[in-house]
Amino acid sequence: MKTLLKTTTLALLLAVAFNIQAQTFSLGLKVGGQMANVKAPGIFEDLSFLPDFQAIATPNIGVVSEINLHPNFSIQPELSWTQKGFQLQENFDVNLFNMPIPLGATAITKFNYLEMPLLAKAKFGNFYVLAGPTFGYALNGNLQTRADLFITEIDLSNTDINLDKVGYERWEVGGMAGAGVSIPVFNGGGQIFLDARYSHGFTQPYDIPIVHEKVLHKNFGINVGFTVPLAGQKATPRA
Repeated sequence: MKTLLKTTTLALLLAVAFNIQAQTFSLGLKVGGQMANVKAPGIFEDLSFLPDFQAIATPNIGVVSEINLHPNFSIQPELSWTQKGFQLQENFDVNLFNMPIPLGATAITKFNYLEMPLLAKAKFGNFYVLAGPTFGYALNGNLQTRADLFITEIDLSNTDINLDKVGYERWEVGGMAGAGVSIPVFNGGGQIFLDARYSHGFTQPYDIPIVHEKVLHKNFGINVGFTVPLAGQKATPRA
C-alpha cells in the first residue's frame, strides 16, 4: 500500500509539473462537513445481532488543485484532513477497541485521516461531476463514551485509541463521486464552488465487535471552496 501511495503521489507531481507549462493550473481551498458511518461487508450487513452503527457529523478541510486538459475536462488532485467514524448506542456491555462500553452508553468513535483524492472532472457549463480514487492514512483515533441520565448527558470517558495495538489498518484505498456547481468571480480570475460528494472505502480497517468481521468507512458530505488560476489562461465565465 505504501508503494502504491508513493507511486500515485509521484505521478501526480509529474502531471502537475508538465501541465503547468501549457494548461490552466488552479489552486484553492475547501471546507466541508459530512455524515460519517461504517458499513458491514456482504452477507453480514443485514444480521440483526450486529451493533447498530449510526452516523456522526464530522468536518474536513483541504487544498484543491485543478489541471485543465480541455474546456470541459480536468484533473482535480486534492489533499485533505478529514474525520471518519461512527457511534453506537447500546443497552448492553460491549468491548470496542479493547475498551469496555458500559450498559446504556453512547460510544462515539472518530479517526483523523490525511486523504488524497485524485478526481476526474467533467464540466457542463457551470455544473460539473467528478469521480476517482482516494488514498488515505489514519493519523490517530479517539473514543468518547457518554451516558444519558434523564435530561442530562454525562461524559464517561475520552480515550485516545492506540491504532497499532488494536490492529487498525491505517492505509485506506477508496472511491469518491460527486456533483456540484462553480461560479466565476473576479472577471473570470477565480471560481467559487459548491458540491456534494459520497466516498466509500475499499479497505477494511478494523473488526466489528461480536462477529469479528471488518467494516468499511462511508461518508456523505457538502463542500464549499474557491480556486484561483496560477498558470495558463485565466478562467473564462461559462454560460
